[in-house]
Amino acid sequence: MPQKKVLVITYYWPPSGGGGVQRWLKFVKYLPHFGWEPIVFTPENPEFDLKDPSLSKDVSSDLEVLQFPIWEPFGIYKKLFRKREKLKQGIVIEKTKMSLIDRLSVWIRANLFIPDPRRFWVKPSVNFLVPYIEQQGVDVIVTTGPPHSMHLIGLQLKKKCDVKWVADFRDPWSDWDILDKLGVKGFSLREHRRLEKNVLRNADRILTASEGIKRSLLSKDGRVKIKVITNGFDPDDYSTLTQKSSNTKFRITHLGLLNELRNPSMLWDVLEELCTEIPSFQEELELVLAGMVSDSILDRIGNSEALGESFVYMDYIPHQQIFDYYQGSSILLLLLNPLDKDQLIIPGKLFEYLVVKKPVLAIGRRPSEVDDLLKFTGTGEVYEPNERGRMKEMVKNQYQRFAKGEKNISTMNTSQFSRKNLTAELSRFLDEINF
Repeated sequence: MPQKKVLVITYYWPPSGGGGVQRWLKFVKYLPHFGWEPIVFTPENPEFDLKDPSLSKDVSSDLEVLQFPIWEPFGIYKKLFRKREKLKQGIVIEKTKMSLIDRLSVWIRANLFIPDPRRFWVKPSVNFLVPYIEQQGVDVIVTTGPPHSMHLIGLQLKKKCDVKWVADFRDPWSDWDILDKLGVKGFSLREHRRLEKNVLRNADRILTASEGIKRSLLSKDGRVKIKVITNGFDPDDYSTLTQKSSNTKFRITHLGLLNELRNPSMLWDVLEELCTEIPSFQEELELVLAGMVSDSILDRIGNSEALGESFVYMDYIPHQQIFDYYQGSSILLLLLNPLDKDQLIIPGKLFEYLVVKKPVLAIGRRPSEVDDLLKFTGTGEVYEPNERGRMKEMVKNQYQRFAKGEKNISTMNTSQFSRKNLTAELSRFLDEINF
């Protein structure tokens, strides 16, 4: 019996790095196990900050990857504003050190290219894909955003082809807190909401990564059918672990984006206090940050008399190496966006934390799905940003366990969050749509 075909339209694909690529890279990896043949459509020449060639190991040689040229307006920005490099994703919304020209550039990107600068890829992609879908007998198309322009491709294909369409929201759209930070208001925000509603009303089904995003979308149109399949972890990634945890240092680790919105300033104060109160704490502490980190945070920690010598910063760590750092850590940091008042997003790294079963110190708002997941798995809990005393007690308790040589590892079975099990759930979802 021939496998059913699903066409996945995504902007992020290896060698792109970062969190945006992981969800569908893993779904595509495991879909053939469940009777679905995935085909990936992605830009030939995308503009992204992070590259991680190690992710290519998950791309099967049998997978058909359609790469189609994309034109993005970043070249114009560089010439117009004489910028030798683009403003980095995640750091672009920080305005404390941005010049007037930088702010104008950000405003133009946010308000004139709706829903995002990839909108110019929509029409040529649709023209290319219509005959392909008809000739290849594609059963279902999936668009995944952000960037939400991918959904506009799905919207046009749905109108032109006899095919089922699933729109997958990894993050919110019009309720995304970043829009407000970028200054998206008035007509621009109304246009985001109009496009969002159009996608919700025309897609056959909606897929999201959290109950929070589901609530956000249902508030726009309560009639849509929405399925939640969270992100997860891939045991194959953990199997690449190359070193045992030596525990020679009391390591606190955060790998990934750390900008001013997620700056746990209270935690830095707590660590400085513990360095003063417990001399051995300062000697044994190792604070590891890697990825896109704001200059203000690097300066704050690097210039600290107590923390400076314990601080280790790396620009980027390939995904295949992250579990080495997680395994050797005593505490894993999970920093949630305080502007995300409804805590709509579950960070993808949470599920990778679960597989190593180390204590997690999450800083954000309660109640939240993140807090529920941490408590359910026995790996930690969410601390409000102002809960200085509780935060300090948690770090101190973990250090005392470290000093005694005790291990604090959750024994909860987390297999339900494995990428293969989640893909099995996705395949049943696709089967229902295709019935």
